[in-house]
Amino acid sequence: MTHKDYNSVMLDQIRNSVKDINAIAANEPFELFSNCVPEDVVRNTSRVMLTGCGDSYCASIAAKPVFENADTSTKTGMVPGTPTDALRNIEFSRYYNTYKGWEPTTLTKNLLCSVSISGSPRRPTEAARRMKEIGGTSVAFTTNPNSELAENSSYIIPMYLPSYGSAPNVTSYYTSMFSLMMFGFYMSRAKGQITMSQAEACRNGLLAYANSYSGSVMSRLSEQALELAEKWEKDGVEVMDFVGDGADYATAFFGSAKMVEAFGGLTTNDDSEGWCHINYFIENVDKVGTFIIANTDSPSFGRELETIRVMCRLRSHVAVITNGDASLFPENAVVFRTPEARSPWMHVFMQHIPMDLVAALIAEMRGTKPFRADSEIHQKDADCVRFRKSQIEIIR
Repeated sequence: MTHKDYNSVMLDQIRNSVKDINAIAANEPFELFSNCVPEDVVRNTSRVMLTGCGDSYCASIAAKPVFENADTSTKTGMVPGTPTDALRNIEFSRYYNTYKGWEPTTLTKNLLCSVSISGSPRRPTEAARRMKEIGGTSVAFTTNPNSELAENSSYIIPMYLPSYGSAPNVTSYYTSMFSLMMFGFYMSRAKGQITMSQAEACRNGLLAYANSYSGSVMSRLSEQALELAEKWEKDGVEVMDFVGDGADYATAFFGSAKMVEAFGGLTTNDDSEGWCHINYFIENVDKVGTFIIANTDSPSFGRELETIRVMCRLRSHVAVITNGDASLFPENAVVFRTPEARSPWMHVFMQHIPMDLVAALIAEMRGTKPFRADSEIHQKDADCVRFRKSQIEIIR
């Protein structure tokens, strides 16, 4: 069988990703952000908090560099942006400044971007309500302007989401990343850190990178993903770990999440230093599959190379996602070489695709249903207090 012989809603999302990203961009011009959040609001901002659950949290990690360092055409490629934190929902809503307290002179200069596609989980709403109650500003990034999150936020960014059936979501991840990144450039332009032409160049560069995954590139990645999935299934891989540094940690985290959602896989995620301290000791290494993101323009590329060499000495199932040549890595590593991006911050936007493909293909090979739809106990407990019925508490 070839990769084209496999079909699912998740695979449809991946195969249509380039087309969908262009549709998202067409529906979210820079004017959208200025119409939704006034320029004087973002000019007044001295600190940004990005927060979300699951994929939305991954999107926050991915977008953080854009808020902190506005991409330009200068020699270094970056200029200072706005200090930014990417926080898990529970970390922001229950713990952020809980012990030391909020600085009263800067309360009104805090801006929270709370991300949730549906706007229905309680924790993003709790985060927005907490920010408003302490005197800061909250912006809801959601596709549902009538959601509880939207109703409890100061401003709303109505994200565009191409429609698919129920499946582990890939398109929503693009949407959240794109919206946050473009809002970050809107902020930098409004604050005079970059010009409008520079912001447009960043936007166009990101779209050019996304479009570079069209046609033969997507086919090559799909064929390679199928080859890896078939081998790992044949060899009985039972556990997978995912490694990434900086913003690339978002790619590792997201990839591990898709394996769990698609076929119930057991996964872990870490950075290149943490892996050497912890997952180095995992037993039954012949049953462990490892993904690591290692781009040549990463500040920790040298450490990632060291970690990959250790991985490949221990294990026979190691996959590297990189913009570099395969000759840089041990011969027994499977190397997914992705297109070159104009700037390092762009890699995270598309490099999760090889892992998405592996997750979707293994799910089809095993005949499993996403989100444990074939598990009686999981479906029986679907209405328990997981995240939509969770109680909201405001920590001042």
